[in-house]
Amino acid sequence: MYGTLTGNIAAATYYLYFQFIGMTLIFLFFRREKLIPKFLIGSVCGSLLFTWLPIPFSFFCGFNRISHLLAFFITLPVLALSVRFYRRHLPLSKYARRFLMGLSRRWIFWIIFLFFMIFWCCLLHTHTILPDENGAFFTGQSTNGDMNMHLSFITSLARQGAFPPEYSIMPGVRLSYPFLSDSVSASLYLLGASLRFAYILPMIFAMGQIFTTVYLFADTVVGARRKSLALAGCMLTCLLFFLNGGLGFVYFLDWTKEQSLTFSDIFTGFYTTPTNLVTHNIRWVNVIADMFLPQRATLFGYGALFPMLWLLYRAAFHNRREYFLTAGLFAAGLPMIHTHSFLSAGVISAVWLFIWLFRKVSPQHQPSESLPQTPLAALAGRLFHHPGACILAVFLCVMCLIQFLQKKELITPGILMLVGLSLFAATAIWGLLLLLSYLKRQGWHELLSGWGIFLACILVLALPQLLFWTFGQVAQGGFVRGYFNWANQGDPYLWFYVKNIGAPLLLIVGGICACGQKRAPIFLPPLFLWWLGELIVFTPNTYDNNKILYVAYFLLCLGAADYGLDLYEHMKELPGSRFFIAAFLFLSVYSSLLTLGRENISRYRLYSPSQTALAAYVEERTPPDAVFLTDTRYNNEIASLSGRNIVCGTDSFLYFHGLDTQERKTDLRLMYEAPLEHMDLYEKYNVTYVVISASERSKYTINEEIFQEHFTKILSFGDQNLYQVP
Repeated sequence: MYGTLTGNIAAATYYLYFQFIGMTLIFLFFRREKLIPKFLIGSVCGSLLFTWLPIPFSFFCGFNRISHLLAFFITLPVLALSVRFYRRHLPLSKYARRFLMGLSRRWIFWIIFLFFMIFWCCLLHTHTILPDENGAFFTGQSTNGDMNMHLSFITSLARQGAFPPEYSIMPGVRLSYPFLSDSVSASLYLLGASLRFAYILPMIFAMGQIFTTVYLFADTVVGARRKSLALAGCMLTCLLFFLNGGLGFVYFLDWTKEQSLTFSDIFTGFYTTPTNLVTHNIRWVNVIADMFLPQRATLFGYGALFPMLWLLYRAAFHNRREYFLTAGLFAAGLPMIHTHSFLSAGVISAVWLFIWLFRKVSPQHQPSESLPQTPLAALAGRLFHHPGACILAVFLCVMCLIQFLQKKELITPGILMLVGLSLFAATAIWGLLLLLSYLKRQGWHELLSGWGIFLACILVLALPQLLFWTFGQVAQGGFVRGYFNWANQGDPYLWFYVKNIGAPLLLIVGGICACGQKRAPIFLPPLFLWWLGELIVFTPNTYDNNKILYVAYFLLCLGAADYGLDLYEHMKELPGSRFFIAAFLFLSVYSSLLTLGRENISRYRLYSPSQTALAAYVEERTPPDAVFLTDTRYNNEIASLSGRNIVCGTDSFLYFHGLDTQERKTDLRLMYEAPLEHMDLYEKYNVTYVVISASERSKYTINEEIFQEHFTKILSFGDQNLYQVP
């Protein structure tokens, strides 16, 4: 649990080695690419290699040091070839000059990147089982819950080594949650790093990959049209995405006599922030505070998804066909890192393929000046060139109508499912017609050498993951079903997003309305994703649909920044324009700044000194596969810190994974309250140790004298007693 300095160094070296291998491959195969893109793609490649290479070996020899050693050995030829190549073709002095020149050209990016990453590292430092002098572990507000689940996956995978892994909080059930977001830390923990260091290190790189991609994607979209304002477009995109926040700050202003919240509540309450205020239906949380920091699957999923989208966009619309293969490999690694990211990648890729086929098949609409232009023909021409306003109007009308019918109880989940799938079915039919027309004109070669390679990567590498892990869990029920408006708790549809997204909605709506064929690849996929996210949910937790919607929001931020610069060029000479720009930026980021300020100073004790001492003893003195009887508390030190199995964990985690815990919870009560009469249950779950603490005493009626007389008491830490089953 605590690791050693030597272990931290060894684990970090192993991780950085794979980063080096990934960058080596990219520097070899994309020699004409610029420096920062090379670093980004190479880093993502290294992260995926580090995540995936031990997995095939783990099926045969377990998730242990042998599988990681084998993963290391198969990369050695890449290292040898790269060293030989660079020694022959690129002297070190010449490469160093290129490297420094590349850094100097992008010095503004590196300054922004440095400040952003310092803040991110500060959050990770204060939120990741931070120990105090008494041995207690502390965390922040947003990581107080989910971190316990992720720690249980990390420690059990590293200590038990069983593969495919099972839930340590429900042994006997295969772990179908996208656990590769945690296996990266399990690998470091296995190699000797402390649990805290193993948890933090990969998250630093993942966030760096996300930030760099947002910056570069914005540079690609905006810089393609206006080089002089590319930096402004990058900055605006980063502000809109990373500092997303709506109008929630209004609820903390003392402007009514019946004000229930005060400004100080932001920094003292638990989840009373301007971007996460459930009592007032503020649900559009800040991506840094409430998505990337606590939700590792989302962080690592977006860390691969965003670069994959950027590469695919360039391959499809900037004629960089060499990136189809890399984008396909990145997408294929997503299912067991973050399933929502893989779903988003599939939707966006399909829409981009549709647009690509449409452009290849349909000539540009240019009305002839020799033909008389009727009003109807003129309207059709406008809609063809700028269909965004019409599409948005239809979208909003459908959503408002569904909400109205739902209040009248005229909409069922089955109907919502059909409506949700209808758009994709109609588009698929249209896309099939475009495909047939394209093949008739141009044949297979161009399609197969680009999109065919991308699809082949997904079919060969991603489909087995879905068949082995994902589809089995989804088939249990409660996952895919019709559901409207994911998190809205009673507000009118339009007002819900006005107050949750806030000022950026002006640029988003304006950009969609002004959207033509050139901006269609940016604005059209988010509408498909939003349609999907509003009508169909994919887990028992409907709130999880925001993981799809934030991908759509990222693309909308790109388009909004592009449109915002157009707007700026038209209004920059008007009096008062600077005031309006400053007011817009303030309203856009104020709520998120308050939320991040609150998150930065939040501090909660997650594990007491007696809990950490017990976990350390269990880790050192008990078999890795031992099963412990504890209650179902969410901060379970046995599962999270020692990596041992417990009979049943909390529904806060298991219910939303589609698992029924009712039988096990009933058995828990019987084993605690009448242990001698139910020794068969101890055999059923292979329980070898029993923990009795204040938490168990408060939930069950325990006669501890029975345990003292008939079980073997091993030790006591504070109010915690550990017994061995006879």
